[in-house]
Amino acid sequence: MAKDISAHIRELLFRHDCVIVPGFGAFIGNYFPSRSDRKEGLFEPPSRKITFNRHLTGNDGLLIGHVSSVLDVGYGGARDLVNEWSEELRRKIMAGKPVTIDLLGAFSLNYEGVIVFEPDLTVNYLLSSYGLSAYYRQPVRGLDVRKKALEKRHESAVSQPSMRSLLARAAVIGPILIALALVPFNDRIFKSNIEEANLNPLARAELEFNREQIDAERASSAAEYPLTGDTAAGTASAEEGVTGPATGEQAVAEPVTVDKSDTWQPAEGQQATGQITARQPAETTVAPKRVEAEPDVVQPAVGRTVAVVVEEYRFMVILGSFQDEENALTLVEQLRRKGYDPEMAGGPDGYLRVSAQAFSTLDEAKVLLAKMRREFPGAWVYKAGSRQ
Repeated sequence: MAKDISAHIRELLFRHDCVIVPGFGAFIGNYFPSRSDRKEGLFEPPSRKITFNRHLTGNDGLLIGHVSSVLDVGYGGARDLVNEWSEELRRKIMAGKPVTIDLLGAFSLNYEGVIVFEPDLTVNYLLSSYGLSAYYRQPVRGLDVRKKALEKRHESAVSQPSMRSLLARAAVIGPILIALALVPFNDRIFKSNIEEANLNPLARAELEFNREQIDAERASSAAEYPLTGDTAAGTASAEEGVTGPATGEQAVAEPVTVDKSDTWQPAEGQQATGQITARQPAETTVAPKRVEAEPDVVQPAVGRTVAVVVEEYRFMVILGSFQDEENALTLVEQLRRKGYDPEMAGGPDGYLRVSAQAFSTLDEAKVLLAKMRREFPGAWVYKAGSRQ
């Protein structure tokens, strides 16, 4: 009895489309796509089905080489094994006996004496469909969507909140609603008593210094001029012929004493006038007392102070913005050596803006901007907030 080599043929059919048995015929694998039968509800995955061609009998070496490799025999020995199996298979078929090869199919003779092959359709030789099998899908029946939509839903009743929980909620929400209702009638909460910060850190110090000087000047004036209504009226005529005090000096009125025995009489031929001459005694005039101004008090000029505080540093020519303070200070030092008056101002996200110089008008800033853009193309003018 010859050795059965059908297992080697099946193994080769998983990897090859055609396996030839020399002197007998060829097993050919044909690809079939997936199929769906809606009437029967059958679904079949893609498959490879085997057919037989009795005209392909030449030896291509595929089957013999595989048998030689698996059984570890020589090529001649493997060829003899294949020939013995095919000759035995042919004798059985020609004797009129049906021959079945497991998982491949069955061979038989028809009424014309021709070999007929019936493949085994239960095996799928397509590796990409491994694990997939045909199945029947039963259609869904007895479901009426219209009846389902008209069915009444039995929903559980919503529990009503208790009176205690309602009172607790009202106690929490009530004050909040009252506070929100009173907000439009109290506009003072929108007014801030905090002064706005200025971008220049030196402006605050200068402003405080000017305010202190103004307050000191007002206090000094109130202390050195304690004039009443009678004193001012008595000295009005005397001050007509007296020149005012020198700049930086204060005139202080003192009590006046009149000596009746030392009254002034006009000379002959000279008419008495209301004007006071140089012969008028000191007792009848208000002698202004010269008081030296305190050296530590500097009276700022009002016009100059307003110009510095209100209008200066409004338009700043910004050359760059730096996150590192050291880089900003380096640029400031370079600009200072070139004769500019640079400043640093705070920018968004913690950046420091470096200004070449600040001006009180935009026209002056534009002149410097046109000059600086030759070296700094990204320069621009920043309008700072007014100082008060």
